[in-house]
Amino acid sequence: MDITQIEHQTAPRLEQDIHNFFTQVRFGSPIPPMTHDEHIQKIIEQTAQVLLVYFQDWNFLMFSHRDSDCSFWVTQFRNAYFTVLQQIDSRQHYFNPTAKHTAKWLAEHVLNKLKQLFATTGFHEALHQSNEQYEKRVDHLRELYSEVSKLSVDAPDLKFYLSYPVGTELLQSVNQVIQSFRAFEKKLTSLPWFRAQVIFSYYHLIRDSTRNCYVIRFYLTFQKVFYSNEIDYSVDLLRLWQDANYGMGILFQTPDEETQHSNGNPFGFDPDGLFNFPEPKNPLDDLGSLPDTVTSVNEQMNKICIATRGFKIFNGKKW
Repeated sequence: MDITQIEHQTAPRLEQDIHNFFTQVRFGSPIPPMTHDEHIQKIIEQTAQVLLVYFQDWNFLMFSHRDSDCSFWVTQFRNAYFTVLQQIDSRQHYFNPTAKHTAKWLAEHVLNKLKQLFATTGFHEALHQSNEQYEKRVDHLRELYSEVSKLSVDAPDLKFYLSYPVGTELLQSVNQVIQSFRAFEKKLTSLPWFRAQVIFSYYHLIRDSTRNCYVIRFYLTFQKVFYSNEIDYSVDLLRLWQDANYGMGILFQTPDEETQHSNGNPFGFDPDGLFNFPEPKNPLDDLGSLPDTVTSVNEQMNKICIATRGFKIFNGKKW
């Protein structure tokens, strides 16, 4: 089972399905003469059938990424999954269906645990707190960028895309991408010109939905007095990105909108997908394009649902 399917397709699909289950349990109402309990049981059975269609995929996802950070709804599912698994064998980390404990049995028991969780006031408080913390972090990054903008009026912003060549998608798991980016960032921030000229950096891990490939949108904001139009800063960035990826990394600089519309998108993105809106010119624009809440689910937003533990999908730093 390849990582492309698990990370780019299975996890977002599971995120969507569990969110749908929550909204049905939380906001749905029975049609008489059906009772409330019968209504909930029907939702559980219907959702179990939806999950059984790709049972092997999400079962493997639970095992292979049990130590990863997951998106909000996948995390709720994972917690319920391992709770049910413990009932069978506390030493077990992977579910193997048997005549007694079938895939259908697992799906329905996990959904029953989620139903119980979603009915508690504690869960709704946790949901509220998660969204509140997310909003505060976005606001904090906006404030940081605004602060450095005051230190250098009309500070130049350079935007790059760190990615991989066509055909290497299956070689790049999210853990490998993040490991490479951390190595790249460490080397970049140690360069003398970076320490002297850059006043803010920002990144956002996104997905090329056409190739199922990870891409990092990367911004550098410069002290205007020290910035030079005659220097090609991308030379160092490409060298360091390739060093971090054993020579496989590629770098794109975003064309202006007129060039982009006339020559096509250089990243291989589906023109009707993720990038069917004006390109964010600076970190502030990018922050404005983020979902309103961390619990948001939208089939078109290409949500990244799996990440290395402790890694932030987007972040900025003042230098």
